[in-house]
Amino acid sequence: MTNRQQQQLFYPDGALKYEGQTKKNDFGHDVYDGFGKLYDEEGHLLYEGDFVEQARQGDGKMYLKGKLRYSGQFARNQKHGQGEFYQGDHLLYRGSFVNDQMDGYGELFYANDTQLYYKGEFVQGMRKGKGVMYYPSGRVMYEGEFMWQNRQGFGRLFEDDASSTLLYEGYYFDDARHGKGVLYEEGIKVAEGQFKDNVMTGAGVLFYPSGAVKYEGNIEGGVAHGRGDYFTEDGKMIYSGEFVNGERMRITPEIEAEITKLRDELHGLIGLADVKQELDQLINFIKMQGIRVDFGLASFPMTYHLVFTGNPGTGKTTVARIIGQLYKHLGVLSSGHFVETDRAGLVAGYVGQTALKVQDVVKKATGGVLFIDEAYALVNDKNDAFGQEAIDSLLKAMEDLRDDLVIIVAGYEGRMEEFLQANPGFKSRFNRFIAFPNYNHEELYQIFARLCKQNDYMFNDDFAVALQQAMQTIDIATTENFSNGRYVRNIFEKLVTMQSNRLADVKNITKIDVMTLTEADLQAAIDTKLFEKTY
Repeated sequence: MTNRQQQQLFYPDGALKYEGQTKKNDFGHDVYDGFGKLYDEEGHLLYEGDFVEQARQGDGKMYLKGKLRYSGQFARNQKHGQGEFYQGDHLLYRGSFVNDQMDGYGELFYANDTQLYYKGEFVQGMRKGKGVMYYPSGRVMYEGEFMWQNRQGFGRLFEDDASSTLLYEGYYFDDARHGKGVLYEEGIKVAEGQFKDNVMTGAGVLFYPSGAVKYEGNIEGGVAHGRGDYFTEDGKMIYSGEFVNGERMRITPEIEAEITKLRDELHGLIGLADVKQELDQLINFIKMQGIRVDFGLASFPMTYHLVFTGNPGTGKTTVARIIGQLYKHLGVLSSGHFVETDRAGLVAGYVGQTALKVQDVVKKATGGVLFIDEAYALVNDKNDAFGQEAIDSLLKAMEDLRDDLVIIVAGYEGRMEEFLQANPGFKSRFNRFIAFPNYNHEELYQIFARLCKQNDYMFNDDFAVALQQAMQTIDIATTENFSNGRYVRNIFEKLVTMQSNRLADVKNITKIDVMTLTEADLQAAIDTKLFEKTY
């Protein structure tokens, strides 16, 4: 049986320290045990409630300077169990405590007010778990998950109005909208997609008030920006391409100037009249589709992938680079950069490795042009499993990245026809063929003259006449796989070599000497049967 007694204990100066039940401990000292009141030296009540062997334990109330700070349960001198915590004259928290901290289910109130601020789970004094936040008006502000005081995880945000209109539902991180979510205006869904630091950024969808999809694609700062598709309210897609700050990319005077420069570069190439005409028509077509969108009309769906056919050295790679930049400024591609590859760059020697190799190349080319030279080499025969794996991977990439990847396949005309006929998947995605014819003799001479100018060489009229006569001996029409521009470059390099041989022992060489190609150099090249060989 507990040997308790009522008594008063005092500070050394005589001030009352404790009044209530006490008992003798094992050392014969009086300790608080049972109900009692504890005071500070100034006479202010510090605690009233239950004690067990000097420790606050059970129901009690704590005070500071005479004002109530806590009312509830204690264990081992700490707030533990259900209780209420006060700040000044106002209730701040009501709920569960563990080891002196808010822990478990509880309610927080606005400072200097009786209005509820939060109710839900706490861990170690902080909001953690599921909970609800309230506006000062008493209406629900947020309901969802918390992590260390902040909204984190899935939750819903509401407007401070009579209907508690939904503003957002989705994921939070560090108190900001972050991750997948849906945005509402006046209770109507207007957008869904990825959020970062409270702002919609990444892949997403924008909606009409009716709920129909308005835009689907990349979003930055809450508006369409990057690649995307735009729809009418009845679900008809009228534009697929590039958007800038919420608007379909338009051909501004600055962009038109860039397109003009690229067209000038294209038309500055020697020969290729049919190629230039074909690309001019393609540019005009793309521009007109943009104008149709401005009138709310559908842009005609088309594939921008191309097939280039022709012998080597006819300018296919050069034109493909220009097309990439044109597509960028026309809104077809996001960057327009150029990546060139062939079978060796796509096909690996082990089953399963080819797909990974293709994925790597496609990743580098996304946003621009992937140029596959001698594409027919991807499948050498019907039993070429590695080549077929490469084609299957490319077809998947063309489907997955159809809005931001253009593939141009190139090769000899006959072999490309056979290649596409043998691969229905490829054939269905390439409906625009551009033929690059062999250069004629005059065009070959112009290419040579341009090479000389680009590399600081010159020649006189007699050399020009002699060179043109020599070039006339080239049977372009019957020479199989004639290499065109590459052939001319070989001639140029051979003539430069002949000039170097001629000048090697000459003393007092002048600048004009090292710049000038002569008929002697041409004759030396002819003596090596330069023009009778195919390069």
